Amino acid sequence: MIKCKWTYLMFLFFIMPVLYGCSSTHVSTLPTYKHIKSQPDVVVPYGVRTELNQFKIRPWKYIVIHHSASDSGSAASIGKYHKEEKGWVNGLGYDFLIGNGNGSKDGQIEVGGRWNLQIDGAHAGNPEYNKHGIGICLVGNFDNDYPTNQQISSLLYLINYLQKRCNIQKNNIIMHKTFRKTVCPGKHFPFNKLLASLK
Repeated sequence: MIKCKWTYLMFLFFIMPVLYGCSSTHVSTLPTYKHIKSQPDVVVPYGVRTELNQFKIRPWKYIVIHHSASDSGSAASIGKYHKEEKGWVNGLGYDFLIGNGNGSKDGQIEVGGRWNLQIDGAHAGNPEYNKHGIGICLVGNFDNDYPTNQQISSLLYLINYLQKRCNIQKNNIIMHKTFRKTVCPGKHFPFNKLLASLK
């Protein structure tokens, strides 16, 4: 009798749970793992975030995109070249420069003196676009290579800001070669993808 009860108890306590576990149709309530693609960091210096809204904006009409046609550079080094070699009194011809990691951080937005003073650019080779066009230069030669993901991410950030701040329409975001005989910003610049990412 005791032996029989012991067998029965073993069945209840040891074998039944195993059988239940094997045949269980229990579905886990844990969420399905989804791989999240890491987004490139937008390197926005404190000066950019705090100072952009301080200025009374002049009537800008365009955003003009350039490349530096050089492997490296920063606002300081290119500004020095523009002042000493090209003779531009106000230095850096662009309003903004976006680094590629060689001279300034990859994706770093540098604000030029022309933007701070809200004066004409010297980037377009055309009076209309120098006066009414905000010049953004990405460091690199995009005839030979592509902009970095960080540069494009920062460019999108900056263009979105400028569109809202200066009321610039999407069809007035243009490349340098749109109105001048030049390859700038290079054949590998993803202009159509950029426009598709904008509002």
